This record gives sequence, C-alpha cells and structure tokens, in this order.
Amino acid sequence: MAGVLTYKPGESIVLELIGTFDKENDAVVAFLNKSEEIVIHGALENAKKVTLLKCHPSGSVNLSSFFPVIRYNCMCCFIGRHYTGLDDEGGFRMAIHFPELSYWCHPGVLREIFQENKGHNGQIISLSFESLFGGKTLADVDLHDGYKIQLKAGASLGGDPAMLSNEIGQTSWLEISRSDKVSFNKLLSHLYKFEEFLSIATMRVVEASEITIYDEDYYQELGNGEKYLHAIYFFSSHWRGKDTEKVDPIRFLLRYDAIKDRFGEIMRSWYADVNDMYPVRNNLVDSLEKKRVFSNMDFLILARALDGYCIRSKYKGSITNRMKAVLDKFSDISCIQKDNINVEELVDSRDYYAHFMPRERKQHILDGFKLHDLTQKVRRLIICCVLSDLGLNNITIDTILKNCNSKYITD
Repeated sequence: MAGVLTYKPGESIVLELIGTFDKENDAVVAFLNKSEEIVIHGALENAKKVTLLKCHPSGSVNLSSFFPVIRYNCMCCFIGRHYTGLDDEGGFRMAIHFPELSYWCHPGVLREIFQENKGHNGQIISLSFESLFGGKTLADVDLHDGYKIQLKAGASLGGDPAMLSNEIGQTSWLEISRSDKVSFNKLLSHLYKFEEFLSIATMRVVEASEITIYDEDYYQELGNGEKYLHAIYFFSSHWRGKDTEKVDPIRFLLRYDAIKDRFGEIMRSWYADVNDMYPVRNNLVDSLEKKRVFSNMDFLILARALDGYCIRSKYKGSITNRMKAVLDKFSDISCIQKDNINVEELVDSRDYYAHFMPRERKQHILDGFKLHDLTQKVRRLIICCVLSDLGLNNITIDTILKNCNSKYITD
C-alpha cells in the first residue's frame, strides 16, 4: 500500500498510510480499529528500504472518503535496510556529525598555498586536500568492553555541473564501533555520553545533526574483493533540530587542542564514570539549555547536582558542612574565590525550593536576581567538580576557567 513519509527535524517523523494493514476499507471502522505498530517496513520511491519504529496512530476520520488514511507518528527511522528494532545486534559502526564538532576539533585537512606569480604581478592560490576513503583519523580511543571512539575528518568538493561555482568544505565527525556484535541501543548510549561531554566542553547543549550507520552485512563487493559498506541513515523524532545560534569557539570551556595529548585518558575516564557522575553531569548540561525566563527550578537542578557530588565525594556531616567541604576543595580557584558563595544562603534556598518549607523556618532564602546570581555561582562550582572528576588538578581547572569567555563563566 502507498503512503507519504515526512521528516521534520526537531519535530516529527510522520507516515500517512493510504489504507490499513488489516485490509479494512471502511474509513470509520479503520479509524476505530487503529493500533500501535512496533515496526513498519516499507520502501521509498527509489527502492531504498525503510524501517519505522514505535509508530503511534493518530489523526481524525474523513466520513466522505472512499478509503481510510491512517497517520502514524514514529519514534525513529532507518533508511537503507530493514531491522526489527533498536535491540538488533550486528557488526555496526556509527558515524555522527555535530554542528559544534568541527569548531571544537578542527578538521585541518584543507590546505591553502600562496605562491607569488612574478610574471603577472599577482599570486597563485592553491587549495588542496586528501580524499581518504573513510576519512582521516584525528584521534583513536579504545574504551571498555571492546568499544572504540574515533574523531575523523574529511573534505569534499561540490558545485554546479559547469564548474563555474565550486564549494570546498571540511568537517570533523565522531565514529563509534565495537570489536564484537553490538546493538543500536548500546551505540546510541555511547553517543549520548559523548554529546554530554561535548556539551560541557563547548558550554552549549549539543545534539547530533546526522547519523549514518554501516552494517558489515550490508555491502557491495568490488572487483578486487574489497567490501564497500552501504550507508544507512538514522533519524529520530526526539532530535530538536539544528541550533540556529552561531557557534563561537571563543566561548568553549575545553578545546580539543588544549587536551589533545590527554584526550584518550579523559575519554576513558568519562565513559568509565567510576564515581557515577552521570546525574551530576546530566543536570549541568540541562542547566545550559537556553530559556527565556529564569525560575527557581534553574537553581534547584544545580543544587541537586551539587548534592550528588557531595554524596559521591563521601563528605560527612550536615548538608552545610558538606557544601563547605566542596568550597574548600576548590578555594584556590580564582572564580570560586571571587564568587565567595554564602553557604547559608545556598543551603536555605535549596531547602526552601526543594522541600517547600515555610519561609519563616529559613532565614537566608534568596529569590529574584539574587537567586539568579547564586545559580551562576553554583554552576561554576559544579563545572569545577566535573573537571576534577576527570583527573584535572586545580591549577589546570583555574587556567581553563580563566581562558573561557562563555557567559556561564564570565557573568
């Protein structure tokens, strides 16, 4: 049966199906009997196979129609091959593009050469790049349980057929793979962890803009016996779409060039997460989400992250004493000294907004601009906590913060 598949980045994946799977021809009956489909297999007009997962029916019935039209909102989509779900296992490799990654880790594959042309009183300008199959590897890190992440770079040449207007671009991307069979869900879990790291490194919420999957069982064998893996494209309705805000590297917290020599060590520590810092890091990333209006929840999400760090650091005593212990740990960092957080205001405001205590029971509650100012200070403290957990000492953390021009550090 025919249908129309529409993908709107940041919004939805929608299939409008002309007809029903149960062969019901009456539009009203078909509408009443519609049900969720775990997986829908199909093909595009160019014969590429399509897999739609977790498809929820919706819409309304047209009583004047001679045939039923069922609308499905789908969670995710594969274009290129049929699968049964995200738990399918295979020899998969995932290539992921992020709008921020090329700025954070510059590809560096495009070379410019300027030569003086003495005979014509001008210059000869040459642009060149290596076109490597699979891209140039910038970093290669082996993680636990056979997983591997790689930072790769490549360049491309495009333009109109007449070659009057050419476009040369270069980009960096991330690849995730495993030496043994792996499911899509586990690869996506590793992707989300890297998104979280890159969000903190760039001080903006990062999300994949393009995911391509390579399946070792889906290939074309060339004449020399080499296997060319076909690209399988993956889309999710959960993606927010591309961030329209300009990427400004000067506002990054951690730049790749600054940690290049320690990148493997930092990645292994990040993924191993021995101290179970995931909830703390996750709350920090959530606090970077752009919002039109500040609320006490913006403070509370960071206060809870600080609570989590205190617990993981095994500081003892009252909440006040634990907060003081964290501040003492980073007291030699310039911005923490300058912020001079009032522990009583931090604890009382946390208790008031978290537990809805009567105001008269807490004497140092902040609200309005003062609470906003405290929130900024707590965020900087948590950034110190996260960087420290990665094995960076206070001198290094102090240098990183001094060189960062993000509003989350300077305001």
